Amino acid sequence: MINPVVYHWDQMKIGPGATPIKTSDGWLNLYHGVFPTMDGSVYRLGVALHDIADPAIVLGVADDWIVSPEDSWELTGYVHNVVFSCGAVADDDGTLKIYWGAADTVMCVGTARIADLVQLCRDKPRSAL
Repeated sequence: MINPVVYHWDQMKIGPGATPIKTSDGWLNLYHGVFPTMDGSVYRLGVALHDIADPAIVLGVADDWIVSPEDSWELTGYVHNVVFSCGAVADDDGTLKIYWGAADTVMCVGTARIADLVQLCRDKPRSAL
């Protein structure tokens, strides 16, 4: 189980993202985290790695977020300061297309290397609890 961390980018709550991606290192799990501010909540995307045989076992949670509202279409819209995962597609070349909603107004897509996301969970982890 992954829980929010006090004084962290996901301190208010966490929730599901795209369907987990099966890798040779484990299940790669994109999730959203929420941080409270005086101007409302900020939604960001993070990544965690879970055991293949028992996904309840968390192998690592990256300490840093992987997507944060930065562009104008993510900062301003129906609900401002929101990026929210809507899907992910693994390609044969080892990349992952990550789809997210921005400010509940538009859809965006970005690409990351799966190995880099797995490594982020292993090399720069934070406590899952």
